[in-house]
Amino acid sequence: MEATVFISHGSRSEQGNKVFVSFIEKVISAGQSAMAAYGFLENARPTIFESVESSILKGATSVTVVPVLLLPGIHANVDIPEELEKVSLKYPEVTICYGEPLGVNDTILEVVLDRLKEQGFSGSESEGVLLVGHGSRDPLAATEFEKLAGRVQGKVHTKVETGYITTQPFYGENLMASHESKKVYVLPFLLYTGGFTVKMEETITNILVQYPEKEIVLCEPIGFDDRLGDLLLQRAGEARKRRKSLVKL
Repeated sequence: MEATVFISHGSRSEQGNKVFVSFIEKVISAGQSAMAAYGFLENARPTIFESVESSILKGATSVTVVPVLLLPGIHANVDIPEELEKVSLKYPEVTICYGEPLGVNDTILEVVLDRLKEQGFSGSESEGVLLVGHGSRDPLAATEFEKLAGRVQGKVHTKVETGYITTQPFYGENLMASHESKKVYVLPFLLYTGGFTVKMEETITNILVQYPEKEIVLCEPIGFDDRLGDLLLQRAGEARKRRKSLVKL
């Protein structure tokens, strides 16, 4: 029997985790997997090990694990695989295949553009966009984020910059140094709302006190948009196809 397990990072906010659970339950109900579950890397339960083991104990002989993460990085490339390795050591007879993060694609681009439009972005020359990511020690995450910025800029035809919350270049420094655009739209490229977005609101308020001539608009984060559900199911299907092709070889 085959199972699918969706793994989220997890939030320190109980409400944030509830939003994810509500979202992923809709994804599971829309999928075709006879057995599906979810788990968290940290901050909430079930853990990755618990969620995958639960599927195995229910009879799964093959488990497809899909990271509910926007971009590749340490969590997607190291942390989650390390937890899955622990499962494999305990259940070596079970096949575990691992999917790709959501990544940069037309669906993500569409959500980004919608978040900008929701706040009144028109694409005029006087407007600029700052995409704000969490930041990662894995350089591949920054490469993909810059790729997204390039695709957004190709659609809006105004300047699109990037900044990060935990790594350089920090988004706050970018906002203070920005002089070219009269109005800057700041878009948190994040799934979870909560602590980070609250902190961003505070940072922007402080910048506006220091630089009252600036106009900064904070957009809603990417969030668990319903359109991401189809993309997650696509990632699960891709992972299963890769496993089957390897078996044939």
